[in-house]
Amino acid sequence: MILAIDTSLGTAVAVVDGDAVVFREHAADTRRHAEHLGGMLSRALEGRRDRIELVVAGMGPGAFTGLRVGIAAARAVALGLGVPCRGIASHAGVTDGTAQVTTDVRRRERAWSVVVDGAVADGPHLAPADAVPSPTGEHALVPRIDADAIDAALLAGAAARGAREVQQALYLRDADATPSTGPKRVSQR
Repeated sequence: MILAIDTSLGTAVAVVDGDAVVFREHAADTRRHAEHLGGMLSRALEGRRDRIELVVAGMGPGAFTGLRVGIAAARAVALGLGVPCRGIASHAGVTDGTAQVTTDVRRRERAWSVVVDGAVADGPHLAPADAVPSPTGEHALVPRIDADAIDAALLAGAAARGAREVQQALYLRDADATPSTGPKRVSQR
């Protein structure tokens, strides 16, 4: 069995046993990942804990905090169960077919990837929401899917089929926070 967790667009958890999805749950809330994840994981692992052989973490693209919650949870569960944890690009959790997948990453931008047979073949990339380029070359005619959720069961399936492992979270922008330039001057009145 494979347990998959993704928090790039809301919170999604699934358990897959071969071709069968034995647990699937999703919460669309994009700000309360930690609040949803504990209960979802408890329900997903109930009666299955000793049969999980792999934990899959959706690695984004997505917002910093949301991704970190899911990645940390996946790694912690894998460590607790004594099984490996593999990171997979979250866009693989949109289709098990072939398409250009886009997701809203706020600030009027979309992340996009070309997914082939359920695995990310090109991407993710970042573009203005109204200027996502059409795929070219051999993928020129693939349909576009503007996703508003990730299906953790599809993410588990991508891992089972050998999708490329992703080691680090996929952030497509530079961090908003910047290091301090030194101590601030304090004045007293």
